[in-house]
Amino acid sequence: MTTPILDYAVDLEVFQGPMDLLLYLIHKDEIDIYDIPIAKITAQYMKYVEMLKLLNLENAGEYILMAATLIRIKAQMLLPHDPGDENEFDPREELTRALLEYRKYKEAAGVLEEQRDFEARLTPVTFPVDGQRRSDLVLADTTLYDLLTAFQSVVHRIPDQTGYFVAHEDITVEDRIKVILAVLADHECATFDELFADIRVKIIAIVTFMAILEMVRLHRITVRQAAPFSEIRIYRTARLMIADPDQEIGDGILDTPTDLVIEP
Repeated sequence: MTTPILDYAVDLEVFQGPMDLLLYLIHKDEIDIYDIPIAKITAQYMKYVEMLKLLNLENAGEYILMAATLIRIKAQMLLPHDPGDENEFDPREELTRALLEYRKYKEAAGVLEEQRDFEARLTPVTFPVDGQRRSDLVLADTTLYDLLTAFQSVVHRIPDQTGYFVAHEDITVEDRIKVILAVLADHECATFDELFADIRVKIIAIVTFMAILEMVRLHRITVRQAAPFSEIRIYRTARLMIADPDQEIGDGILDTPTDLVIEP
């Protein structure tokens, strides 16, 4: 069986780490942070870890370490305990404290970012021109974990390959970007699922997802939701129509803020 070699590593600072993913899952399912259903959250977390491994995320090791911590907590909670012992230690306590502390600083950072954006509208901002990659991706309530959730659904709908798939050419991110450009050339927007509608091979789905992330980082598309956790739509930007489709992917990456927003 011949498949393309996937040597493209996703290196996005917006994947801020395992704590960020845990908070996303807690918010998504409206879970009480003081009473985390550890078995449920561990199962959901592991699904996202599998997706991150598929994407060859450079810092996936941090997520795997947290997965081990969740499994350890889950195992501790399965051990016999004395119902009458009021001083019994809750294995989730340390994780809860860490999440609360992380959320506090995350919210504080959000306030500072809002103030920065407000002041940026009043004061001209110059960006570095030394070619250094920027890591300050501007996100609203829509996050790359929302994209990852949508991608997870796409992958689960694709059947496992039982026959042989012969690749005459490597499937590249650049190729899939051109496909997305063609879809958006005649339409103002497309749903996330529409960009994967005709894909029947997982490797093509993975590369297509990477192409979407690349185009977002290059500010050639915007990703919007009418409400949190609702259907994701991909919109073309003014830069989409003037950009050179043959530009080498990765040039100028992160030189502009990511535009992931929620429509009012």
